[in-house]
Amino acid sequence: MRTVQYELMRPPEIVRERSRLPLVLIPIGPIEWHGPHLPMGMDGLHAHMVAVEVAQRVGGVVLPTYYIGSETSAALLGFQGTERIIGMDFPDNPVKSLYFEEGTFAVTVRELIRLLKLDGYRLLVLVNGHGAVNHQRTLQRLAAEESDPPRVRVVFAMAFLPASPPFSDPGHAEKVETSILLATRPDLVDVTALPPKGVPLRYQEFGIVDGKAFDGRPTPDFTVRPEADPREASADLGRKTLSAEVERVVAIVREQAQALGLSPTSRTPAAS
Repeated sequence: MRTVQYELMRPPEIVRERSRLPLVLIPIGPIEWHGPHLPMGMDGLHAHMVAVEVAQRVGGVVLPTYYIGSETSAALLGFQGTERIIGMDFPDNPVKSLYFEEGTFAVTVRELIRLLKLDGYRLLVLVNGHGAVNHQRTLQRLAAEESDPPRVRVVFAMAFLPASPPFSDPGHAEKVETSILLATRPDLVDVTALPPKGVPLRYQEFGIVDGKAFDGRPTPDFTVRPEADPREASADLGRKTLSAEVERVVAIVREQAQALGLSPTSRTPAAS
């Protein structure tokens, strides 16, 4: 399989690939609590998986994952209302997330974009694996400000699929995210860290939240809905989800490349 990971490529390989297609994909996601059963780098791992598969399909290179991201105060998910909770850093978590202050996050990503543009890349895709609204808005703003069509385009692309309307959030550390990692890195998943099936998973106890709760419709007892239960995750669901995510980002990249007059390659996915 063709090497697309920038940090593993020698300079002549990077130059050849950039000459074919000046496309760079930048996976982004913070170090963040994802329940006791998933790794802290879930968002970045997810973004990197999608980015690598996209580059294998259309060309270009993938930078190392940038484990950075921002967050704001979390919605009340069964707490008393007196706590100051940022993102998924719930009071009982034994490990803190590493959220950047929003301005620092923006400066860091902007500097990376500046350097890549100086190196001749014309299509830069920020592959985002984190769901915080302020985090997404920061990346969207940078993409708009740093684009200079028809010479250069910076594009914001979510790693995960949008939720089905009327809901907007896919959830956190729940069934789908767990399935994606079961399909790709099962060694990093430990569902036995959760209680046995049938025991309710309270949002504030485990830091696992279904998308409807983030959209303002938590369950009455503030527990994860059965359809989002990570204990029901499967590698098959993860493979199907990841395939759909890659197809979506491939379509975005092809459209943006063609708008720049670039010609992405056409490669069929490798057999799993």
